[in-house]
Amino acid sequence: MNNKKRRRLLTPDDKTGLLFVLPFIIGFIFLFFKPLLESVNYTFHRISVDANGLLLEPIGFENWQYLVTKDSAFVKQISSIITSVTVEVLVIMFMSIFLAVLLVNKFPGRLLFRVCLFLPMIFGADAVLHSFGMIGGSSEMTANSNEFMIMSGETTGFIKEIISSFGILTPLIEKFTAYADKLFKLLWNMPLQIVIFIIGLQAIPPHLYEVAKMEGATAWETFWKITFPLLTPSILLCLIYSVIDYFNATTNTIVQMIDENMVNRLDYACTQSWAYSLLIFVIVLVINAIVSRRVISMD
Repeated sequence: MNNKKRRRLLTPDDKTGLLFVLPFIIGFIFLFFKPLLESVNYTFHRISVDANGLLLEPIGFENWQYLVTKDSAFVKQISSIITSVTVEVLVIMFMSIFLAVLLVNKFPGRLLFRVCLFLPMIFGADAVLHSFGMIGGSSEMTANSNEFMIMSGETTGFIKEIISSFGILTPLIEKFTAYADKLFKLLWNMPLQIVIFIIGLQAIPPHLYEVAKMEGATAWETFWKITFPLLTPSILLCLIYSVIDYFNATTNTIVQMIDENMVNRLDYACTQSWAYSLLIFVIVLVINAIVSRRVISMD
């Protein structure tokens, strides 16, 4: 029994995976492991700076107690982020699967569409947005950005008028248009997910679709009975990646709050960082525990 387990752990794929991960392991040990331990130590001290460097005064769990009981801004932002990530990650997953299903088929201009959607992943989202003049940069870029915002506002107003004509309540219109405004931003966060889903779709054996077609299954039935179940490993991977990516975004209010505290309150900033990291870790474990039970492997 033990020999079988060992053979499974030492497959060629495992060795290849370890080879690719080896640079990260080496870099983590020599570059990140010591600062990581020091940041944990900082959470239990009050840090001050003098001519000799950092002075550490032991205070026990005082930083942690303040974070949990008195820092209402941090707790409020955490609850707000959890609500936002739930909605936005679901939208990203739905759109990624939808676009992957479209792009995996052969049609004229497929390569062009793939390139356009993959630009943020190839060059980095910021670089692409700079090239379109939508963030930062010169006055010409700023002008282009303003024009884009004006067009976006006019489009949103037009959508509101159309929906209002059907007699839908105003709060629903506001929610709909709010997510419509975010849709373009979300598109820049899903290239990797689309790639993973395309790979997952291409890995599904074609004969399964042939059998379903022979049995008279509709496209809708084929998707839910074959495509979606066999995509569950990719869904789990993309779901975890999307959650972590959202929590670590530089535009995240918690990340910005930690960056501000790094200047004057290094000890408390480390406490916030570790509390935030532990929260992400717990959320990822919960997602993995729930979704992995429904993962269907082709093996």
